[in-house]
Amino acid sequence: MRTSMEVSALVFLCAMIYTCVFANHTDNRPMHENEVPCHPEQVHIAYGDTTSEVVVMWATQEECTTSVSYGTDPWGLTTTLTGQMSHFTDLNQQGLQCLHRVKLQGLTPETTYFYRPLSEGVSSGPFYFRTPPSGQAWEPEFLVYGDLGVESDSVPYLNTEVLGGNYTAVLHVGDFGYNLMDQDGQVGDQFMRIVEDIAARVPYMTSPGNHEIDGDTFSHYRYRFSMPNTDWPIPIDKMWYSLDIGQVHFVSYSSEVFFTQQGVHVDAQRNWLMADLKQANDNRRNCPWVIAYGHRPMYCSNTDEDDCTKGASKVREGLEDLFFDYGVDVVLQAHEHSYERLWPQYKGVVLAKNYTNPQAPVQLITGAAGSKHGVDQENKTFSDWSAFRMDTIAFNSFGRLKVKNASHLYWEQVSVKDSHVLDSIWITQNFHGPFHKAELETDKAKKIEDKVKDESVINTDTASHQVVNSPQDGPHISSGDTNSPDTSISERARSMLESTNVRLALGIGGGVLVLVVIITIVILQKQKRKARKYRRWDETVDYGRKFYSSGYSQVHHGEKDTDEFEVEVNEPSAATAKLLTE
Repeated sequence: MRTSMEVSALVFLCAMIYTCVFANHTDNRPMHENEVPCHPEQVHIAYGDTTSEVVVMWATQEECTTSVSYGTDPWGLTTTLTGQMSHFTDLNQQGLQCLHRVKLQGLTPETTYFYRPLSEGVSSGPFYFRTPPSGQAWEPEFLVYGDLGVESDSVPYLNTEVLGGNYTAVLHVGDFGYNLMDQDGQVGDQFMRIVEDIAARVPYMTSPGNHEIDGDTFSHYRYRFSMPNTDWPIPIDKMWYSLDIGQVHFVSYSSEVFFTQQGVHVDAQRNWLMADLKQANDNRRNCPWVIAYGHRPMYCSNTDEDDCTKGASKVREGLEDLFFDYGVDVVLQAHEHSYERLWPQYKGVVLAKNYTNPQAPVQLITGAAGSKHGVDQENKTFSDWSAFRMDTIAFNSFGRLKVKNASHLYWEQVSVKDSHVLDSIWITQNFHGPFHKAELETDKAKKIEDKVKDESVINTDTASHQVVNSPQDGPHISSGDTNSPDTSISERARSMLESTNVRLALGIGGGVLVLVVIITIVILQKQKRKARKYRRWDETVDYGRKFYSSGYSQVHHGEKDTDEFEVEVNEPSAATAKLLTE
């Protein structure tokens, strides 16, 4: 009996030791994941290269098999396809690292499919999606927003919207979780779980924002999402794509190429855009509408001194001419935590104060989905091109885009608080295709010509200034946003050089002063020696000096140093704390 009690006590002691020692070495993931390491979670879908293809993605805690069972009967998922798994560790030490992807091809149009992701026989779901009709004679509808975040109040409303079954796709125009890389990737997991009810049922189409930069790696964006007509993980030099849906040719671009990696991918994206838009114009008979979406706006009326508020906007400089020349009908943007609608305009010159056959792209800014950083206030004074703008009231709102036919498109901005339509417009376009300055009214064409000349002068002066000050540096790649230092490496080097020159000047000046003092002391000493010949008393002179250390810091107006960037990224109360690293 005693032996049995000793054995029981020993077993109990070993169990306690195991619990105290080994249990404390878990990865702090949710309990159900530890119990079922291959349980699929964070399920989401996107279109493949066409709308007859759907890509299914999910995550597991451990390395597991990858397959999807699907069919048109929820009780009879008769088809199973295998896919690929990728290990994702970059800036993701605490997040789920095993990501899975399966592409479903040859889907029947206008059909509801049910599916279950499978890993080692462990499944999740079933989920469902509906494929769009074939051809162009139908009316696609889209949910559009940017700058959401894990703390947004909009998510429950958006879930309900999607469950209504009206949407062909969701367009998330950058800035997802604030930030997906935070807490070593756990925020990324949290965001993907939060949007699963939306993204597992409607294709979740994306473009990268500044909060996906991840130290110029964009790692969470490239691994967590799969987009059409590009590889997976998404190559960092191909974070753009296009897709035809009904009568619309959609183009997703990266506004971040102008602010990261010294702009090395600017030309690659521009060349791709020109080739893609040329092809789109050749196909206007089938897809008359061309709609582009990317994170940062070209123009805006906000007070935060972002890139879109500046006369020399990098996004505007890189995209405005291209979108005008190739006849992009609508540009959907975000980044500003507010809502704004612009009149058709080019180079800041309003071409019409209506949307009937606009002669330039119609620009819409819908970045008010509910970022934890709060509202970006609009200026009380604004430019003539701003048709409608709303900041505080528009916070926690989203856009609806409905394409009625080849000539009519409807847009509205909706508040999640009371379903109130904050703004709406109809765009009528009977002459799809490239825009031409020669077709504009004479006075407007003249204003545009003058604007172009002014910009040319400014750009020439800027280029000369850069050559004189920093001939070895590349182009100035700044964030264009007030939440990070608006200073390139070349500017920092120049600032350091100027600071060094000042210190050198101070040092030389100090050296000369010391030399003068020494010479003065020597002269006085000689005078005293002469005086001793005639005096019988001694004179003691105490010469003392004080040395002052002068620090020098040069921060130009409107710029921020690196330390300030770290404060703003981690300080949610900052009015414009929206940037990772730029």
